[in-house]
Amino acid sequence: MDKNHSYNYAEAVEVTRGIYWVGSHDPKELFHCNPYLLVDGEEAVLFDPGGVTDYSEVARKVFSIVKPAQIRYVVLHHQDPDLCASAPLLEEAIDHGQMKIVAHSRASVLIGYYGIESEFYLVDKNHYSLTLKSGRILRFLTTPFCHFPAAIVTYDEREKVLFSSDLFGAISPGWSLFAKEGYEERMRVFHVGYMASTRHLSKVMERMATLDLEMILPQHGSIIPKEMIPGCIDFLKSLPCGIDAQETEEELYGWIRVGKADEKKHILIVEDNGKSMKLLRDILTISGYVTIEADDGRKAVELAKEKKPDLILMDIQLPILDGLEATKLIKADPATQNIPIFALTAFAMGGDRERFIQAGCDDYVSKPYNIGELLGKVKNILAG
Repeated sequence: MDKNHSYNYAEAVEVTRGIYWVGSHDPKELFHCNPYLLVDGEEAVLFDPGGVTDYSEVARKVFSIVKPAQIRYVVLHHQDPDLCASAPLLEEAIDHGQMKIVAHSRASVLIGYYGIESEFYLVDKNHYSLTLKSGRILRFLTTPFCHFPAAIVTYDEREKVLFSSDLFGAISPGWSLFAKEGYEERMRVFHVGYMASTRHLSKVMERMATLDLEMILPQHGSIIPKEMIPGCIDFLKSLPCGIDAQETEEELYGWIRVGKADEKKHILIVEDNGKSMKLLRDILTISGYVTIEADDGRKAVELAKEKKPDLILMDIQLPILDGLEATKLIKADPATQNIPIFALTAFAMGGDRERFIQAGCDDYVSKPYNIGELLGKVKNILAG
């Protein structure tokens, strides 16, 4: 691939033979999600699929290349939510009886708390390798305390590509798919406050230097082409990081954009189904919103007046007082009439939108939720 080429980040990008970048891209973000899809004949392997907020875009790109049934393995290099929180959503699209989660046994204990139902393929119980039907071998290398005790990376022998997870990641203003001159400094900002110590990182880099590599594919940051690999390895090998870092806390973590709690937007979720409530809570919380919750229409009216949320997500089928009646009461009260309300419904049919608008709703979202569409509507209404 030409690292100077201008790529369409709205679509999957084939970065080398049969391996695709299927990540999400937001030019305002410093911390990018880079899942990768390896297609080998009728089998496919998905690496570090990302968080809940990335799922809609990642899934769209993945399923533009392969059918869900082709994804036989999902590799989770460690347990962090930015790598694997979307795995349960993948299970809804893929028959989890056919799909296996590839991870280290120690990581699998924590990954299980995401509610994953698929069978695990534990690399430490399988000689740290996985052989695909074609005979292609994926090898797994441990990277202790970089940053998790049982973190792993994946080496594809055929293409000589390293799926490096957090290693070689970067904080990337003005992000590009392929790393450019000055990438080492962007790696420094990420690694210095994230890896355990110089000793741990140096030992891992010594092992990386023994691999025959054409390309490094990190989960964050940019893809590192062959000519830049030796310099990047040498840079990280001697980087003071973790307990050896010389920076102040502000220097270590000043790049993180943190809004004060009172600056964050508050969203009232009105939903009597516990599972749906949890899904919305998780999606919105991870996306930086503060949630307030009500499980019936009467309580929704009371909380709207008490809390003055920035947005209300209102289920239509509710106990005590249904969603449309609750909406009418909220919109009739001068204290709450300007709060935007989205109707949540599994029964959106012809004429329903007009009925919701007449009741006072500003828009509606259909179940099952398209997460990308939901977050897009939330973002647009709150930006206004």
